[in-house]
Amino acid sequence: MSQLLGRQDCIDSLRKDLVDLQGAILDVFSRTGPVHFTSWKFPDKLSCNLDLAALLEQYDFVEGEDAFNQHSHIVLLELVTDRMLLLIQSFNAYVEQLRSNYKRDQTQQKGCLSVGLVVRNYWSNLVQLSNIMGICKDIKKQTKIRMSDCGDTGTVSSSSRQISSRSESCTHCLSAWSSTSSFKFLPENHVPSSPIHSTPCSPKTDSHNVSSQTVESSLVPCNACHQVQSVLRKTGDALIELFQSEGLPSSLQPLLVAVEDTLELGQMTAGDVSQWANEQLRDMRRLAKHLQDVRGTVQPLGERLAAAEADRERFRSHMERAQKERKQEVENHQSSMVKLGFSLQKAQRSVKETEQRLREEQKQNKRETLYLEESNSRLKEKVAEQQDTLQALECERNDLQEKMRALHVEEEACCKLHERIQQLESQISETQLLLHKENAKYHSACRQQESMQTKQKSLLGRVDALDEECEELQKQLGESEERQLNLHNQLQRMSEEKEQLQAQLTRQQVQEMCFWIWSNNCRQTAFE
Repeated sequence: MSQLLGRQDCIDSLRKDLVDLQGAILDVFSRTGPVHFTSWKFPDKLSCNLDLAALLEQYDFVEGEDAFNQHSHIVLLELVTDRMLLLIQSFNAYVEQLRSNYKRDQTQQKGCLSVGLVVRNYWSNLVQLSNIMGICKDIKKQTKIRMSDCGDTGTVSSSSRQISSRSESCTHCLSAWSSTSSFKFLPENHVPSSPIHSTPCSPKTDSHNVSSQTVESSLVPCNACHQVQSVLRKTGDALIELFQSEGLPSSLQPLLVAVEDTLELGQMTAGDVSQWANEQLRDMRRLAKHLQDVRGTVQPLGERLAAAEADRERFRSHMERAQKERKQEVENHQSSMVKLGFSLQKAQRSVKETEQRLREEQKQNKRETLYLEESNSRLKEKVAEQQDTLQALECERNDLQEKMRALHVEEEACCKLHERIQQLESQISETQLLLHKENAKYHSACRQQESMQTKQKSLLGRVDALDEECEELQKQLGESEERQLNLHNQLQRMSEEKEQLQAQLTRQQVQEMCFWIWSNNCRQTAFE
């Protein structure tokens, strides 16, 4: 055994076995839906939720790593045991489903069960199922004899009394089994009427009044299944539309496409409905996570909105202050311009008056030339001074023009600030609209969750009714304890096999403990 431990061919063979077992488990799950049992290898997880692809990728053969290869070999052996146990548990669930004894295993998680106990429960359910099938076959034979001898009234009445007395002991068994044993095309929720009548009938009416299940009637779903599946379809479509509008991946969309391509409305099996519910629950969890992310995005947007509003108020106050200053400066400049205009007009009038006076003095005082020349020189000096004054006024005018240009630049800056404020207000309105949309989506998701809870309550009521029916069947099974005496020898053999398996399990655990101690010693020596 130690020579084979960690070999590549053994590891490859175990990997192939795991892939085949997982395929068989998925095939059974397609009929029963995922069964929720604790994993034998990982007690803190469910067997149906193990990521086998990741485990196979993690525990693979590595060249040159003998210790890791031996560890991978042991882990793969444990995974084979885990998958075999899950396969037997799914077989047991399928048998219980056929016997209409499938209680709440789909919704409640059970503790870790031993291999012997699981095999024993499966064998017990299989034996009970075979007994029910034998009873059904006997009833079918007597029904055929009754139909063939329908011409004889006395024979019909006696056979019908025998059949009715025989069928009274297994009426509930037939009601749960007739849909699967008589015709394999019947849906699980359809229970045909009993073909046994205690009253005699004529041959003509016998051929028309005997109730039987045909292929055409078996394809018609019941009203409850049709309503449930239609509601599931509507909620799934709404959820997928919501995911598409938000740009999120949906786990329900591939299943919806597959169901639309292969099945009509109401023709889904219990496994399909369970898988649908699981995928829809996964999408709802993804939607809840997306809502949390949206909330995390909206909160910083609100903070940015408050900061933008503070900036807007600051810019607005700054703009009002700048407008007041600009208005005051314009008024000052206008008053100065008016004063300068008045002074210029006054100077022009004075120049005109002086020139006129000089002409009059020149005409009147030709004799006083020298005096006029002197006065003329004085007037020229005054004119020069006035020209200097005019140049100073022109310089002041240029300065005022430059200030006007600066005011125009400030006005352009104010316009740009107005545009920036408008852009910020538009961004704020868009952010508020997005926030209202996200709130509406959240409320719709809450309403959908409430509707799912009401549906779950109705399904729990149906499960309680099935539990009551199961208790009645168990009371009837108490009458068949005499038949179980014949199985005592088989149970003894099973107990011996259980002891052998327990001995093998203890040996395997001892080997694992030895391997673990050896690996720890190797690690300690490697660290040293």
